[in-house]
Amino acid sequence: MAAVVALLVVLNLAPLAAATAAPNLAGTWRSAVEETPLSTAFDESVWGKNAKSTRQVEMTVTPSGEATLTVTRKILDARGREIKPATSIEYAELTIGAVQQSNDVRSDLGTTIKRAERRYPDDPKGTWPLDGLRVTVSTFSDDASRIEVRVDTPEGRGSFWETLRRARGR
Repeated sequence: MAAVVALLVVLNLAPLAAATAAPNLAGTWRSAVEETPLSTAFDESVWGKNAKSTRQVEMTVTPSGEATLTVTRKILDARGREIKPATSIEYAELTIGAVQQSNDVRSDLGTTIKRAERRYPDDPKGTWPLDGLRVTVSTFSDDASRIEVRVDTPEGRGSFWETLRRARGR
């Protein structure tokens, strides 16, 4: 009888445990390069005709849920050359936790930002904290090879969401 009761307890608690445990995200996740033409009169006066803005997102996650998120933004001229003074990197160290909310296929995971900063690589002193940065990570039960990351910048401009896929070896 005790074994039956124990089995019923396990069966009743199993869905709860599954709903609160974060899925295994260990590894490197990367987005495709997002390209946006810079075609306003102002953009053309600053960057030249046919310039474009690019953004790529990469997240590395350890088995314990510790993660680093890197968002690299560049401006490319008409020939595809990087305009180095316009490059910025947003970097965040975060912890990914248990499922906070879910529906049929999507699960939003809890995240805690430990440290975040914006860097301008062409200027050694060009690093500023990003206090107030928010990151949301979502997984999909119908496609374990993709996650969605939403990045909300403190100033609001430049906030976005992006789909990341497991990165293959370099």
